[in-house]
Amino acid sequence: MSEVDSTGQVLSTFIDVNRPEYLSIDSAGRMLVADYGNHRILLLGSQVQPVLSDTNSQVKLWWPTRVRYNELASQLYVVHRSSSRQSQSDAISLFNVH
Repeated sequence: MSEVDSTGQVLSTFIDVNRPEYLSIDSAGRMLVADYGNHRILLLGSQVQPVLSDTNSQVKLWWPTRVRYNELASQLYVVHRSSSRQSQSDAISLFNVH
């Protein structure tokens, strides 16, 4: 996964992404990416950083498929599987992000 400018020049590259499933852009131009295969949500701004992952969340993010950030409330909504089984139902988790 790479960030490019309007001329196609590569600005930065982040290759540890496994099947980016969905992205959302906030008013500051940062992107939130649902990194499906790595079970995490990435924030792409001046630096690429995990916002939510298995190591910093009490909720297991099995295969996240959608993400939405409510800037006014500083809340992140994530749609993901409710368990490790692919056939299980989806869950919606709400996280407070500071």
